[in-house]
Parts: sequence; structure tokens; C-alpha cells
Amino acid sequence: MADHHLSDQDIRDISESLSRSGQIRWSKVPRIYVVLCSINQLQAIDTFIDNEISDTWFPFTLRTLPEAFGDQTARRDFLGVQKQVLSEILDFEGGSKHYHFSQSSDVPLVKISELGRGMFGFVDRVRSEVSFREYARKLIPRGPNFRKNRAVLKDFEKELSNLRKLSHNHIVQLKGSYTDPQFVGIIMSPVADCNLKEYLEGSIEPSLLRTFFGCLAVAIRFLHENCVRHKDIKPQNLLVHKGRVLLADFGISLDWSEMGHSTTSGPTTKTARYCAPEVFNYASRNSSSDVWSLGCVFLEMWTAISGYNVNSLIQHLQDSGTKSTCCHLNPAAITSWIETVWPDGLNSNGPLQWIQNMMRMEKEERWTANVLADCIQMHSESTNIGYIGYCC
Repeated sequence: MADHHLSDQDIRDISESLSRSGQIRWSKVPRIYVVLCSINQLQAIDTFIDNEISDTWFPFTLRTLPEAFGDQTARRDFLGVQKQVLSEILDFEGGSKHYHFSQSSDVPLVKISELGRGMFGFVDRVRSEVSFREYARKLIPRGPNFRKNRAVLKDFEKELSNLRKLSHNHIVQLKGSYTDPQFVGIIMSPVADCNLKEYLEGSIEPSLLRTFFGCLAVAIRFLHENCVRHKDIKPQNLLVHKGRVLLADFGISLDWSEMGHSTTSGPTTKTARYCAPEVFNYASRNSSSDVWSLGCVFLEMWTAISGYNVNSLIQHLQDSGTKSTCCHLNPAAITSWIETVWPDGLNSNGPLQWIQNMMRMEKEERWTANVLADCIQMHSESTNIGYIGYCC
């Protein structure tokens, strides 16, 4: 194998050649193949593949190479040669490519400000040194050892996969991604004005906020039609940009297209206030869990439109029923809030009807996202009140 830097086209050609020769597994890790060939360690390629290691892992360190791979000489040779397959430029206008950088300082992005932090990383506003355009960047620290690094990269690859297959007017757009020794990064557009939580805490525009009902329902329907569950719908993961609402943060979403069904069970990462009862209880769940979470968000939106702030709803939950702020643990307080704020609400055919049918305790009784979107569309047309944007 020649000792020179390989372009992305070179890598694609190698992958296609491997595929044509019947080496399908190898064709999915062409960069690993190149490096192992260069150091005469091709016999170790199955060690990488069997450990679910992909080209996304570049650049490697001694601690992130699989423990079963080679002696110290082979491991150091691997690290020395890997520069052949790392990226030299970053062009987000060229599509949602993945890049590999030998060090963080090589990434041609300038941080402008921090937009938010979470359990797994943070989001900042950056400017490209190539195009001078601004993007939102999600940065997730890589694991300090092989096991933790594999967990981080598995979630990272899942989020990338979902973003690549989801092109929609109300979903953030993937512009690119990269790995360096310290971080994995996802570059997205647009940079939002705020998230929905912040929007609801400010001076809302009721006529605009009303359209978010339909736009969000259509976006969730699109997800489910494409066999993806979001799994963490909450106001902080819904962005507002120039009057448009966007779904974001697919870090724990599930693609069930190859599973045959959308039902899963067992532990999951979740935000307790908005998660469905079956998710909180680690029971089997499906796409209706997203509908429950969206119902909790709709309740906060309708509270704001009706002239109350969201904090008053939270205070009511703390003072009533079981005194839990988790909607699924305090259904009596949800009902009493609706009866207090909207005395005739239980008989209405608008948002409160949608919310009630989205927040059924039994998942089988909840509306699907498709039924919800259709009902919102029909209600908007019959009442001449815009509960869905012209974009949908």
C-alpha cells in the first residue's frame, strides 16, 4: 500500500473494489483495511469488525484500539500510519460527510458561543473557516478507554444514521460530522433562535405557537413513517428558528426499520417529566411513547396560549394529586389543571381533545401520530384557526 495520503475518492474506490471481490465486511471499513495493509496486519481486520469498530473511530489512540489487536509494535505502527486516511479539509457545503482529524486544532471551526449543555456533551455556535457560515455543533467527549469509547461511538453512529435518513422541513439538517482524538462532533443547520422551553418562558406569539401543534405532529408522523422513534421529546429538544419549529437531538432515537416492529423493552435514557408510563416502568414500548411525550409538550404550549405560564402548571402538579411533576405519575393533577383553566375543555374538539388522546395511560388507547396530524389538519380547516403552518 503506497505511503501517501488517500483522498475520500481513493477510500471509496477501495471500498467498491473490496465489495466487488466479495469482501463485503471489509468494504465497510476501508480506512481500517488500508492501515492494516500498510503495516502487514491485515489478518487482524476481523478483530476490529467483530468488536463493532468502524471507520468512524479514526483517529485511534493506544487506549481506543481493541485490546486483542497486536503487540505494542503493531499498535504503534497503526497509530503512525493512520494519518494516511485522516481528513485534510472540511467542506460542509459538499454534503453530510464524515471527517477524521488527527487533533482538535485541525478542525476548521471557530467557536462563537455555547448554546447548551446536557448529560452527554454540549452544543455550541461555530463558524466555518472555509465558508464563514455559521452552524450548530454538538460535541460529545470520547470515552477514556476502549469500552466507554465504543459506547460513545455506537450512539454517535446511530444519531448520524437517523439524521442522514431524515430530511424534513421540521427536522434539523445534518451538514457534516467528524471525529478527533478527544471528541465526536455533529454539525447541524440552522442555528436556532432558542428552544421551545425558552420560547414558552418569553413573550409568545399565540398565532405562531398555535401552528406548532400541526407542524410537530407532521414531523413526528414523518419520523414514525420512516421507522424512527425519537425517544426524548421535550421542549429543550424542540428548536425555534425564524418562526419555524424543529425536532433536534436524536442521540437516543431508535431506528426499527430492520427490526420488523417498533416495540422494545428494558432500560432507556429518558426525561422523567415527559416520558410515557411504560418507558418509566421499563415495560415494552413503541412509537406511542413519542406521542405521550408530545402530548406533555402540547399541554405546556396550550397553557401558554391560554395566558398562563408553564411554571404555574408545574406548581399545580407539585401542589395537587401525588405532588409529582412527572405527568405519568400525577394524572389527577393534569385533569384538575385542565378543569380549572378550561372549564369547558373536556368537551372541546381542539387542543385539549388532542392532548387527552395523546396522554392515555394505556399505550394501545393513544392516537397515532398519523391520526393526530389528520385531526389537527381537519380542525384547522373546519374552524379557520391556524393550528398548522402553511409549510405543512
